[in-house]
Amino acid sequence: MNKKMLVLATVLITLFLLPLTLQAESGKFGLGARMGVYKSADADGHKLYGGAQARWRIFPALSVEGSIDYRVQESYPDNKKITSYPILATALFYPIPDAKYSPYLLGGLGWYYSKVEDKTGSSTVHTPGLHVGAGLDIPLSPEISFNADFRYYFLNYSDQKVKDLKTNGYIISAGLTFYLW
Repeated sequence: MNKKMLVLATVLITLFLLPLTLQAESGKFGLGARMGVYKSADADGHKLYGGAQARWRIFPALSVEGSIDYRVQESYPDNKKITSYPILATALFYPIPDAKYSPYLLGGLGWYYSKVEDKTGSSTVHTPGLHVGAGLDIPLSPEISFNADFRYYFLNYSDQKVKDLKTNGYIISAGLTFYLW
């Protein structure tokens, strides 16, 4: 049910913001680095992560982002552990495209390459997941932008070792994007 609501919300936001995509500056492409903290619901604590991102401003009110991250090992009850490399595709919607400090809404999907471990051994799993959130772009110069955002991710592993765990969670991140053109 949550996934249907997420898809419906994304479609409605897209239809609402589509007229705004015909204004202001577009076509910028940049690469950057990011880092932050993440926490899954049943995990023992917060963990740091780092990654790389590419952003392309297709229209003034719409960007797409591709990213790859490395998430260090999260510990769960019963000595279960998950280490993952998420590859994410994200749409960023800018409701005020001409703003000096640009807030955005985001939504997307990811593919999580993960190593799952428990007392019986380890396995490698590939799991899809969704994410939604909001953030802010702050230009430091015409070619460099600081960004910070909050993302909530929906991730349910099918691996028997962790199937009963709540692995949904949130990410708080900050990054720099260097625009090449």
